[in-house]
Amino acid sequence: MLYDSTRNLLQSILRSLETGDQTRWDDHTESGNACLYEMHQMSGPRYKAYRSDSLHTNSGVQSTLPGKLHRAMPHVRTMVIAIRHKDQIRALESGKAALAAMNAGN
Repeated sequence: MLYDSTRNLLQSILRSLETGDQTRWDDHTESGNACLYEMHQMSGPRYKAYRSDSLHTNSGVQSTLPGKLHRAMPHVRTMVIAIRHKDQIRALESGKAALAAMNAGN
C-alpha cells in the first residue's frame, strides 16, 4: 500500500538524519519532496463515478488516512525546509511529529 511505503520512506529519512550523515542533504530533500507528493496524492478526493453505495466504500482504516495525512503534511513540509537549511535538529523534530501523526490510531 502506498501509505505504508510513504511511512517507510519517512522513517528512512529520520534514521538517516539521526546518524548525522551530513553529506546526504540533497538526497534527504528529494526523499522529503517525494514523501510530500505521495501524501498529497493519497489525501486528495477520490473520483467515484460508479459503485458509490455503502457496500463498495473504503474500509474504516482507509477512511482515516486523509485526516492523518492532512495532520502530517505540515510537519513534513517543515522537515523539508529544515533539511534545505541543513537544520538537523528541526528536521528530526518535524519528521518525528509527522510520523506520530501518521501512526495515530494505529
